Amino acid sequence: MAARDTSVGREDSMFKVFLVEDEIVVREGIRKNIPWEAYGYFYSGDAPDGELALPLIRRIQPDLLITDIKMPFMDGLELIELVRKELPMTKIIIISGYDDFSYAQQAIRMGVEQYLLKPVVKGKMVEILSALHKKMKAEQQQQEYLERFQREVQEYETFARRRFFEQIVTGTLSVLEISETAKTLNIDMNAPYYNIVLFSLSSAGYDASAPESYSDTVKVIQDKIRQFISDYPEFILFTWNVTTYAVLVKGSQEDMAERTDECISGIRSCCTTAGRDVDWHIACGAPVSRLSAIPLCFAKASRILSYRYICPEEHILSEAICRDFQRRNRPGEERDKKDINQKSIRSFLSSGANEEIDRFIDQLLQSAEGESVSPVLFIRYLTMMVYFAAVEYLDSIGCRADSFWSLELRPNDSLMTPQELREYARRVMGQAIELRDRESKKQQHDLLKRAINFIDEHYRDESISLDRVAKEVNISPNYFSAVFSQEVGVTFIEYLTGKRIEEAKHMLRQSGKRSSEIAYAVGYKDPHYFSFVFRKVNGCTPSEYRRGGRQ
Repeated sequence: MAARDTSVGREDSMFKVFLVEDEIVVREGIRKNIPWEAYGYFYSGDAPDGELALPLIRRIQPDLLITDIKMPFMDGLELIELVRKELPMTKIIIISGYDDFSYAQQAIRMGVEQYLLKPVVKGKMVEILSALHKKMKAEQQQQEYLERFQREVQEYETFARRRFFEQIVTGTLSVLEISETAKTLNIDMNAPYYNIVLFSLSSAGYDASAPESYSDTVKVIQDKIRQFISDYPEFILFTWNVTTYAVLVKGSQEDMAERTDECISGIRSCCTTAGRDVDWHIACGAPVSRLSAIPLCFAKASRILSYRYICPEEHILSEAICRDFQRRNRPGEERDKKDINQKSIRSFLSSGANEEIDRFIDQLLQSAEGESVSPVLFIRYLTMMVYFAAVEYLDSIGCRADSFWSLELRPNDSLMTPQELREYARRVMGQAIELRDRESKKQQHDLLKRAINFIDEHYRDESISLDRVAKEVNISPNYFSAVFSQEVGVTFIEYLTGKRIEEAKHMLRQSGKRSSEIAYAVGYKDPHYFSFVFRKVNGCTPSEYRRGGRQ
């Protein structure tokens, strides 16, 4: 029995082969007489029977298994059955004598590639090895093309995953629908317990009145976090909005707290490397044992994350930390209190969302606890504060806010209860956020137009990517991806691929250029990959299309 190191002295293009044969003379003859490397193989090991071979095969995971049928302890049929289940991509060649033909027929029904009679003739073995190498090489290339294509369409998957997560946390999917959709997106949702970690990440001083600018620092941190998350099968990353992400943490009841802390610690480690160039905050919900309870977990995490406007210096947020922050920062002088409330409201208006308004107002009201002034006076004070903070914020971003001078939105002394304050503040803040987003959309439209023009002019360049286009127009890749899909109706890669394929179709019908020349002309350096993508998109090969195939 022999097993060799499969990581040394072997080219990546070679396929690993493993031999199982009980007759030592036959085994040594096959091993020594075949120039394996000359035919693209690396001889990775052998064994005298299936029982001894199986653990070696599991460790080595050969691309090709050559096995006798009749062997002691575990025969070839048993071995083939196990390998078929555990390593379905492994090719199998069986060796047998004339009297083993019934066994050979059974092995062929089990999906073996070739059947060799004893005594094994070197010429026949070489012929089979050459044919199999060609077949495996073609399959390997197709798999590489498929994986490359899937990486390129990952942007669409990100969009689909974001929509899926939104449907989960808003409770619009049943448990069965969650399981079925997760399966189509290749997401494993099965676990005894779940928790949600939310984190916001943006350039320092980000203001939603304009699209978020491209930042190398933020991009590096995003990549670090994605890499960290990908190392843990218990963590599933989703994009929630332009600056907020969610991690679904899976685990048992016993290890859920440890898993959640591990997730928070990892994200914090990635973010702290940026210093003050990046604004970041992390919050988590409470563990739940049902998929249907995830919306409750998300609601709690969202409520806690919204405290970032009240206590921006705290990066790891919790209800206890935020209460302590408010207690420690409750000033004795009215002027200081005004400064703190004004700053919090302005921070919220600059990057908050409509769905966060109610939570933010509740947090402002909580700051009234323990104050010596009457609740009515405090409500009137906050009314004035909300109004003037909104007017000053809109003025700072150069937004005309004529509607704010209408009688309906001006503060008055009629507001007496927290509920009346909520309704008033909701109108004022909602109007301010609407005007802010309108200003952002004006700039967004111009940036998107520039981006599409850049794509249309450079789609023939193989190096063009979402990140490169985003950098060209100075917009964050995450923001650009979301806006592009929303406004254009397709993802960036779908638009780029469509542009290339349409030009290729035109050239196929209108020119005599070879398919490889057309591939280079529309941005594909690999003609075979171009053909793969063309067929994926158009349902036929470039040659079939040229001959008048599917439109």
